[in-house]
Amino acid sequence: LSPEDGGEGAGQENIVPQHELTLSPRSGRERGPALRACVIPLITALLILSGSSASALEIRDVRWGFDGKVVKNRFNLLSVLVDNPKPEAFDGELVLRKSMGNGQPIDAPVHESVYVGPFAQKWVQFYPYFGNDWETFSVHERTSSGRRGPSFDVPNPRKGWPARVLIETSQLRAARGLPVRRLPDNLFPPFVTATDTLQAVLFDAAPNWDEPRRTAFLHWLHLGGTAYVLQISSTEWPQFPAALGMLNSPLDITPYGGGRIIRVARTRSQLSAESLTQVFNALPKRFKIKVDGTSEEQSAVDLDDDADQVQSQQGYSDPDDPLSGSSFLTRLKKMTKPKHNWPLLHILFWMYIGLIFPGCYLIGRKWADYRVVYAALLATVAVFSTLFALVGQRGYGESTAVHSVAIARPLPDGQLDVTQWSNAFVTTGGDYDIRHDATGPIYSTCNTNEAVNGVIRNGAEGQFLADIPPFSSREFAHRMRIAAPSPQLSVESFQVEGDQLRTLSLKITGDLPAQAESFSLLFGNRFYILSRQGDRLELGAGVGTAAGYLRVEQFQDWQYTRYGNFGNDDLPVIDQYRQLFSPLISRSLNVSRQSDALALELPRHAVRVFYVTPMTEPFFARNQYLGKQEGWTLYAIDVPLEESRKAEGGSEK
Repeated sequence: LSPEDGGEGAGQENIVPQHELTLSPRSGRERGPALRACVIPLITALLILSGSSASALEIRDVRWGFDGKVVKNRFNLLSVLVDNPKPEAFDGELVLRKSMGNGQPIDAPVHESVYVGPFAQKWVQFYPYFGNDWETFSVHERTSSGRRGPSFDVPNPRKGWPARVLIETSQLRAARGLPVRRLPDNLFPPFVTATDTLQAVLFDAAPNWDEPRRTAFLHWLHLGGTAYVLQISSTEWPQFPAALGMLNSPLDITPYGGGRIIRVARTRSQLSAESLTQVFNALPKRFKIKVDGTSEEQSAVDLDDDADQVQSQQGYSDPDDPLSGSSFLTRLKKMTKPKHNWPLLHILFWMYIGLIFPGCYLIGRKWADYRVVYAALLATVAVFSTLFALVGQRGYGESTAVHSVAIARPLPDGQLDVTQWSNAFVTTGGDYDIRHDATGPIYSTCNTNEAVNGVIRNGAEGQFLADIPPFSSREFAHRMRIAAPSPQLSVESFQVEGDQLRTLSLKITGDLPAQAESFSLLFGNRFYILSRQGDRLELGAGVGTAAGYLRVEQFQDWQYTRYGNFGNDDLPVIDQYRQLFSPLISRSLNVSRQSDALALELPRHAVRVFYVTPMTEPFFARNQYLGKQEGWTLYAIDVPLEESRKAEGGSEK
């Protein structure tokens, strides 16, 4: 037993010397007191230590996502209610571990700092990246002294679509049987970076949110979320505080950035599956892929989950997402490859084999002394081990570098919402502290095959501490909100005929880098090319619907995710980046299959402009030891049309 387990050093003054425990035929009556004098203090010490190491926290409730489900290949929400039944406060960490179905750890553990007062409860939130169906999760506590508590197995999540939920306030609880999932207002995350899997929310009362949660909601809404406001009664609408004043708008539809607020003249008691289906017509349709490859539209309302699960197993397939986070990381990793001197390594290999045999055999024939043979063998192993280490581990022209791609969406406060994938290649092994000057950063390696030696901390003090061996790579994905400039685009004139744009002129205010390229625009479900002319972007030719322009099926045909057979690895790095521009647009629109592209329909009150530009310093990790950092950023900017239409007295045809 070690000292911390109650062995040496624990109750040592009560342990009887070993010679007093020696058994002999004459000491039969003496050994009882001697044994008791030894064992009783030892057992007491073990009980005391086991009591002190017992779990201080208990898990009372676990909630996955916003609606009890997760979305694959996205950062998801996991809320855990912990209870401290002891009179002492708990000040430590909760650790979330991800494993395969066989219990083998994968990815890096996520640590969350926790303080729970005596006899108190607290919700703790994690933001894990869910990649595969066989992933399982567990939670254990870790005290400030480093002692680990027992592990609690988290119930396996169910897969679903981006959530549509009713925000449930503490003042007004929703009745059971509503055809929509409910989310307590205190479980809305305080970071917009944690809202990837949220599509729509419904209100019939003002939520009790603090400033971070209000800000996260407004940012989510600005990025394209949909908020529904229900009636309290047939003549009364809920009243929201000034910080959420846009929800008080009397208009049926109120644009807000790329999102919108829709008033529904119904109370919660009047909601039914049929009426809610009509309300959700403004949202993208849901499709499932059948075994034969065709898609089938699903209900807009979650009703019978159990039947849905059985149906999905019997009649539907679950194809891989060709635009998952791991697919981008695979491409980035191939941009930096160690260039080993393989001819020299082969020569050394055959020399080594030859010296072992028949070299040592011939030495033994010439000098019939086993000591000479052993000395020659050991010398050969030592010399060639050193040579293999020098030639095999060193690179030829490589240097520590980070390659990245990112999707950036402007926020109303002048910041950027960023989704980024990076690959860090290092020539010197060690523990690398990867963090960004950002708000609410969330990290993951997206690894679904093996454990990663590192620690992830998400949220206010986001950090990825990664152990990277020499001349190897570590891939990671992250979400964050950063302070970085972006140009302002405003509509000078436009014309719409039916569902198509005929003319459009956008004025550029601010700095738009000269290296920016691949300008395009999405209106409704149609893409257009934009041309840059001085300080303006002019509408060019239409290039078809989203399905025709994005051509998502080509990535599935090339098995982009599983094998990485996308494009040519021998192309210059800039051309390899260009191959990722179209997949990045698809990912920014949550389009991963042809059915998603067919269902895509942006609100007509705005257009979305896309372009790519070299990555700037605010996107880079703040670590001088990571060497050169480079990459490209896809900007997706929503430009409202409503203000222009009103200012011009109506320019839409």
